[in-house]
Amino acid sequence: MSSEIYSGAIDWDKVYRAFHHPSRIAECILAELNGSADSVVFSGFAETASFLADKLPVTFVDYSPSVTARARERYPKLGEVLTGDVTQLLALLPATSVAIACRISAYWNSTEQFRRLANSVLAFTRERILIDFFDRDLVESGHSIAFNSVDGTGEWRFRDFKESVGVTPPFSTASLTVSYSLSDLNVGYEDHRSFFRRGVLEQWGRSMFPEYDVEIGKSLLDSDPSFLLKLVRKRAGSQPHAADGTPGPPDG
Repeated sequence: MSSEIYSGAIDWDKVYRAFHHPSRIAECILAELNGSADSVVFSGFAETASFLADKLPVTFVDYSPSVTARARERYPKLGEVLTGDVTQLLALLPATSVAIACRISAYWNSTEQFRRLANSVLAFTRERILIDFFDRDLVESGHSIAFNSVDGTGEWRFRDFKESVGVTPPFSTASLTVSYSLSDLNVGYEDHRSFFRRGVLEQWGRSMFPEYDVEIGKSLLDSDPSFLLKLVRKRAGSQPHAADGTPGPPDG
């Protein structure tokens, strides 16, 4: 279903603008980058990418040709718009920072995807990498999430979860029913999303990116069942932290 709902029939910019405040997400990302970026590869809401482009050069990546076509048409401030898998294209893009946001990771479900992501991130020297994930500890089977704004309403209903087998990092697949109702748009479909646990992703980050400090942060989206994985490049002479948070011996 995922490929069909992003085929162009639905104007997702309207949905995201109604319920998820793309400008606020951009503000949160800029705060997390903390002035360290002179360029960023971004995957997420196209309108968020446009707000980021007010402050720094942005390469926007999305796997959907219809999404990237609309982005080129609507958001001319974007420096470059590429169609494809961000976990692959990153290997060709030397931006100093990476932000894979708006829960793009919900479509990742294999060891190979995470291995490819790590290799692509490490293809160039990056200062900060931000990736958000749906949080498995915040949602259970039978739960629902309601979206309300002056523009309309929406709902996600979680039918069940299935645990992955033999995948690193492990995750849970949520089966869910989604609906959105706006004045000029009504959407309803069933689909699947990947949910992850914070500790698992933190451990994965430390094992795959030893030259980075790894932190777990709050969601980039308001009232969203997600969290942020933050990778910040270590400085020479910085003190790595032990599992209990106490400083260890200096690097080198």
